[in-house]
Amino acid sequence: ALIMAPGTKRMSADEKRKVILGIYHQTQQVYTEKEIIALAAKAGVNANSIPEVHQSLVDDGLVEKEKIGGSNYCWAFKNKKDRMAQKEYQSTLEQIEQLKPKVEEAAAQLADAR
Repeated sequence: ALIMAPGTKRMSADEKRKVILGIYHQTQQVYTEKEIIALAAKAGVNANSIPEVHQSLVDDGLVEKEKIGGSNYCWAFKNKKDRMAQKEYQSTLEQIEQLKPKVEEAAAQLADAR
């Protein structure tokens, strides 16, 4: 059972991204671009906006896309999103550690100026 859009209300770009990503995460399958467009349309995403929204997911690294023969195959697995969040968290912690000495130095200069 794929996620169905409630009523006919217009979806935000974020909602469209969630629906498309949800299709991949629920089915855990590889699709051609044509297949994912059809599935997303069936789930209530405006067909004209699907290619653009899907490409944004590819650009953000949430969906993998490979050209094999004459077709593009796409897939996305839940743990990939978790792993990316973990890496971003680690990167943020490292940036904080790098900034601590600068903050302390600035605080010391400020104290000296007073």
